Amino acid sequence: MSATTLMTATRVRSKEASSQRGSGERWVRKLSVAALAVATWMLCTLAGGTWMFVQRDRQYPNLGGDIDIPLLYIGLALFACALLVPTLLTLLTQAARADLSGREQQLAVLRLVGATAGEVRGMMILEALRRALVGLSIGTVAYLASVPAWSALSFQGTQIGTWEMFTWWVVPIAWAAVALLAAGSVWRALQQVAVTPLGVTKRVPHPGQKAITTVCAVAAAIGLYTWLARHPVAPEADFVDVLVALVVFIGFLVVNTLIAVGVIQIVARFSYRIPGAYNYVATRRVGRGAKNTWRRCSALFFVAFTAGVAGAFQGIAESEVAPEEALIVQDLPKGIAITVLFGAILLVLFTLLTQALAVVEQKQLTKSLHFIGAAPTFHTKVAVREIGVPMVVAALLGFGQGALVGLAMVGATPDGIATVLFFGALIALALVGCVGAVVVSGRLREKVLAETGRSND
Repeated sequence: MSATTLMTATRVRSKEASSQRGSGERWVRKLSVAALAVATWMLCTLAGGTWMFVQRDRQYPNLGGDIDIPLLYIGLALFACALLVPTLLTLLTQAARADLSGREQQLAVLRLVGATAGEVRGMMILEALRRALVGLSIGTVAYLASVPAWSALSFQGTQIGTWEMFTWWVVPIAWAAVALLAAGSVWRALQQVAVTPLGVTKRVPHPGQKAITTVCAVAAAIGLYTWLARHPVAPEADFVDVLVALVVFIGFLVVNTLIAVGVIQIVARFSYRIPGAYNYVATRRVGRGAKNTWRRCSALFFVAFTAGVAGAFQGIAESEVAPEEALIVQDLPKGIAITVLFGAILLVLFTLLTQALAVVEQKQLTKSLHFIGAAPTFHTKVAVREIGVPMVVAALLGFGQGALVGLAMVGATPDGIATVLFFGALIALALVGCVGAVVVSGRLREKVLAETGRSND
C-alpha cells in the first residue's frame, strides 16, 4: 500500500468516530497540546535557570569565601529539578498518548483497508509527533517571551539579567527529548493492544503490585533515609558530596512511589467493607488498577513531597546562620515559591488531562451504566471517591516523606508555624485540584450521556 493511500486512510472517519468529536476527544486533544507547551516551557526554564547558576559559579567562584555558595545554589537548583522532572515526564507521557484515546474504530478501519500493524503504528507515531511539534513551538515561544520577566528577581545578591535565563542549546535538547518521549510513549501504548480489522483489543492488565515489592521499598526507604540523616548536606560540602546526596535523594523518591502504590492498594482493599454502590464501584476500580490510579495522583504526590522538603528547608531561613550564608537565607523563600508554583501548575494541568482521558476511555461503561438506570450523579459521586481518596493518601504520604527527607538533608528543625502553613496550603491545593477535576470530568460525562441514543436504522 502506497504512502499516499495510507495518509488518505488516516482521514477516514466512521459515523461513530464523527459522533465522538463532541464527547471529549477534542478537549483531550487541546489539553494534550497545552500540556506539551507548558512542559516544554517549564523544561527550558528549569534548565536555563540551573545553567545560569553554573555560569555564575564560573564567574564568581569565591563568592562565599571558605564556603562554596555558588555550588550550593547549583545543588539546590538540581534538587528542584529532581522534584519537578518526574511529574513533567509523566505529563508528557500522558499528553503523547492522548492521540490514541477514542480512536479504536479508526485504527480498525485502517487495518480493514489494508494497512499492516506496523504501518498503523508508524502513522500514530507520526500523528503524535505532529501534535508534539505544535506544543513544542508554543512552549518555545512562551519560554522566549518569559525570559525577560525573570529579571524582576535577584539571586546571590545580583539581579537576573534580561537574557541571563536564556540558553540557546536548551531548546534543541528539549525538542529532541520531547519528540523521543512522544514517539516512545505511543509505541509502548500500541504494544499493549492488538489492532485488527475487527477492532482493538487490550491485553490483560498486569496484576497489582505485589506485597513483597512494597515491603522491599519500605526497607530501601528506611536505609536511604538513614544514610541521608547521617550525611546531611553541609554548607562546606564539595561537588561530590552534593552529587552523591542528589543520587540518594532521587533513589529515595523512586522507592517512595512504590510505597505509595502499595498503600493505595491496601486502602482500597480495606474500603471494600464499606457499604454503598458508590464505594463499591470506586474501590473496585482503584483496587484493580492501582497503578493507573497512581498515575492520576502522582502529580499531587510530588507536589506534596516538594512542599514537605520546602517546609524543612524553610527552617534554615528561620535559624541563625553564619554571615556568609545570608545570601542563601534571603534566596531560599524565592526558590521554594517558584518550585511550589511550578508544581501547582503541573498538578492542575495533569489532573485535568488525566480525568478527561478517563472519561473518554470509560465512555462505553458510562453509557452502559446509564442504560441500566444509573443516575447522572452516580458517576460524579463515584469519581469523588475514586479520585479524592487516593489524592488525600498521596498528599499525606508525599508531605510526610518530603518533610522527613528534607530534615535529614539539611539537619534543621523547621518552625511549627511555617510547617502548618505549608501543610494547610497543600491540603487546600489538593481539594481544589480534586474538585476541579471532578467538575470538569462531570461535564464531559454529561456530554457523553447527552449523545446517548439509538442511531437511525
